[in-house]
Amino acid sequence: MQPNQPSPSSNLDLAAIRASPPPPAALRKAKEEDEWFASDRRKREHQREQGAKTIIHWAIQGNIIIAGIVIAICIGVRGFHLIAAEEWKWLTKEQIEVLDNLAKYAGSGAIGSLLTRYLTKNVDTGPPPR
Repeated sequence: MQPNQPSPSSNLDLAAIRASPPPPAALRKAKEEDEWFASDRRKREHQREQGAKTIIHWAIQGNIIIAGIVIAICIGVRGFHLIAAEEWKWLTKEQIEVLDNLAKYAGSGAIGSLLTRYLTKNVDTGPPPR
């Protein structure tokens, strides 16, 4: 027999062992911490979602601005080639045809419909009716 083990003949009454309940202040503190962690988790999830939406929003706006600038440059160059004298023109007929095709694609409504759909979702329409 080892010195730290009880003898087999002793009866241990395990039912007599009772755990003391935690103090009410500790329970209250644990509940407060649980609520704080839950609200903090919700706030972080919300911030993460809003951050992703903000990045997508700025990326779309940047693409819209770049597309608008490119289209304006193409229209300006094409307009210049319509009214300028021959010695001022630097584009070949094939390059002008490419510009014309780009203008047709841009004017077909694809970019306009994307812009309209995006802006109607993201621009405030003003105060609600009374």
